[in-house]
Amino acid sequence: MPTKEHLEGQWREWRYAHVAKMFRPYGWTSLIAQYWLEANDKNVSFDLLPGTWSVDGGRIVFTPPASGPTLSVNGEYPAEPVEIVPGRNQTYGHGDSEPVYFGLNEVETILRSTHDGKPLYGVRVRDPRQATRLEDAGVTAFDYDHAWRIRGVYTPSQLTDYEAETVEAGVRESTPRIGTFTFEHNGRSHTLTLIGKQSATGVQPVAHIRDKTSGTITYGAGRVIELQFADEAQTRIDWIDFNYAVALPCAFTNFVTCPVVPLENHLDFEVLAGEKRPSQQVVRTMTYQSEAKRAS
Repeated sequence: MPTKEHLEGQWREWRYAHVAKMFRPYGWTSLIAQYWLEANDKNVSFDLLPGTWSVDGGRIVFTPPASGPTLSVNGEYPAEPVEIVPGRNQTYGHGDSEPVYFGLNEVETILRSTHDGKPLYGVRVRDPRQATRLEDAGVTAFDYDHAWRIRGVYTPSQLTDYEAETVEAGVRESTPRIGTFTFEHNGRSHTLTLIGKQSATGVQPVAHIRDKTSGTITYGAGRVIELQFADEAQTRIDWIDFNYAVALPCAFTNFVTCPVVPLENHLDFEVLAGEKRPSQQVVRTMTYQSEAKRAS
């Protein structure tokens, strides 16, 4: 088992990198818009973007304007309609998408679903000039506490797609489930459902939790903790370290679709470890209106 000094030193380096990434020019806090398209939408205009947007056979298509400023797609100005491939933005670094910009702003597309399972297509805009400054966000964390690094047992399961409710009413997000992690705290056993988040290096196990600090000391919509596989076959996870718990992006911006915490991951004790609630609060407003509502 690593020494206490090693564990705390590794956490300090990780904590610095995590916060720096969050507040990068095109990080989560730079989001300024989140638009939505449904399967039948054609030639839709968005306030902050040029041209028109459509869905064609499940593809998000941008049609450039006849004249004037347009998007830069993978380093070129398109002269004809072009697909804007969904994926992760450049800060978070994976997926098949290409760099898309409109002036200084970065543009990305995402795939989601409606409450009744129909496909939903999002277009997001990030403005580096609007990114929250770290000193203004009030992001703090508990000091590292070795007692919150707890041994447990991972029980893998077949990967199961699960469309979770999100903080954006009417919008669901795919949160693939890969198994459970069971640990003991104060003499009692607790089992968490784990999500398999896709990353640049493969599947990343994540626990999305709420606990008795949620909404008062820590972020109300819960926190996420990345766990680590202990073997190359990805069949073993030996520890959960609550010191690595961080607030979801929806703690910092309105233009996201953070999943709601699974009921089985509501812990009935205080987790006095990890990231605390940001001092800067986000007033939640909805960006999605269903096709029926827009037509009425």
